[in-house]
This record gives sequence, C-alpha cells and structure tokens, in this order.
Amino acid sequence: MPPYALQLGIALALAGLTWLVSYPWAIGGGRHVDALDAFLLVFALVNLRLAWTAANAANGGRAPAWFVLLGLGAAALIATGMIGALTPR
Repeated sequence: MPPYALQLGIALALAGLTWLVSYPWAIGGGRHVDALDAFLLVFALVNLRLAWTAANAANGGRAPAWFVLLGLGAAALIATGMIGALTPR
C-alpha cells in the first residue's frame, strides 16, 4: 500500500464521520450551523490535499488513476458535507 493511501483513507473516514456526529451552533434568529462537521471536514480537506501532493510526487507528477477517482469522490463528499454543515437551518 502506498503511503499516500493512508492519508486518502483518513480524509474519507473524516468525511464519513460527519454523517454520524454533529454539534449545532446557534448563529442567531433560531438558526444553527453544524460546527463539528465543518471542523472535521476542514481536516479531511487538509488530508486530501497532502495525499494528492504525495501521490503526484511519488509518481513523477501523475497520480494513479485509482487515486484520482477516489480523490475526486472524497472531494465531492467533502464539498457536499461542507455545504450541508454551513447552511443555516
């Protein structure tokens, strides 16, 4: 297993963890955002970025196709989760 696969796994785990945990934060007017999800998704995004950089560095500037597909899927999960977490309810 390449070393950057662990970072990609951590990013996916953090993005998946947001479906299980939440911490509503009142922003006024009876509206809430999910502060814990946003916090976890920032760390997921950092791990994804580190993994992407490592995958490109290890393979001469081109990440493997499986990594690109999983990385784009993780980025979509992170973006969807962040929109959901920061949309006032």
